[in-house]
Amino acid sequence: MSQYNIIDNSVVDTETGEVLGNAISDAGEISSQTALEAILEKLADVEGRLTAQQLRHQAILENCRKLEVRTASYLAYLKAQYEPHIEAYAKTRLEGQKSKTLTTPFGSVSFRTVRGGLKVVDPSLALSVAQAHGWIEAIKVTESFQISKLSEEQKNILTAEMPDGFEYSPDRETMSIKVMA
Repeated sequence: MSQYNIIDNSVVDTETGEVLGNAISDAGEISSQTALEAILEKLADVEGRLTAQQLRHQAILENCRKLEVRTASYLAYLKAQYEPHIEAYAKTRLEGQKSKTLTTPFGSVSFRTVRGGLKVVDPSLALSVAQAHGWIEAIKVTESFQISKLSEEQKNILTAEMPDGFEYSPDRETMSIKVMA
């Protein structure tokens, strides 16, 4: 977490040395409505500036995403058009060789054998089949603890004993500041 100092009426991040903005006054007690309003106005101004920067950033990202989608579509078209021809040519060039890779300055074409095998695509249906056939050694059972299933009395016992594996945090009050940006 960054630390801040006020130097010559400027707020400075002590970690980076970056000037973050001008200070309103030394941080301390707020003794009047005018002081509170001045601070809230400053918060609103900076929050508005941050929101504008975030919106601009999002707009730039969205435009980049659109360009990426367009480029990805063109790449998919090129692959659909040329992959069968590339495969035929590369297989011809590699025929009779030990290597399964054809390398060029702009890329390579490799052939690898991918082993097939049995795979579960629907866990609940697979479980039903295993149960129907009695293949209990293939069925994994997991257990987990759920605090939500405890009674209030059980929760009180755990809170009083506080065994390893548990942590208690009491209710606490939080404050939030909202400004009109």
